[in-house]
Amino acid sequence: MGLLSSHESIVWREFQMGKNTSSIAEEHKAESWNPAYVSRVLNRARKKIAKTLKEHANSHRLDIETLLDYKGLLIGFDYQTSTQVYIIFTEKLGTIVWYKHDSYAGKLCPDCPKEEECRDTLDTIIHEHNIQLRVDEKQQYMTEKSIAIFNKLAAKETPRYKRKGGD
Repeated sequence: MGLLSSHESIVWREFQMGKNTSSIAEEHKAESWNPAYVSRVLNRARKKIAKTLKEHANSHRLDIETLLDYKGLLIGFDYQTSTQVYIIFTEKLGTIVWYKHDSYAGKLCPDCPKEEECRDTLDTIIHEHNIQLRVDEKQQYMTEKSIAIFNKLAAKETPRYKRKGGD
């Protein structure tokens, strides 16, 4: 069973696609959803995601630098390896722990045996969080592309809680 309930998954997914609580409620009016209900569901999802991100950070003995629970992203630092670490929640793959790196056992991306796995992971993050990459970023090696993706996610605008009719 996944981390989120079915309603939490729906609200989380639509929120990550840029919809605010009012528009999510409007789309689910037939199910008697209102903005207050959607807001409560989103807050429950955020708490669950924050908890699992923190648990992963603790299990990896990371210092937490930033926790963006509404984006499903934790940025930490591993002093043992002197490396920045990104922990991200995805519905498809669960929680991903990504160490910033330049190579895999000395092998650069074109020769790395994990390149396809990295590509699939990054594609999932791009899709689930609606991240747009520039043409030059799309052509980068996975190690460089991952940093661009995590930086864009961290900087991404999130929809505001708006009342119906508000701008």
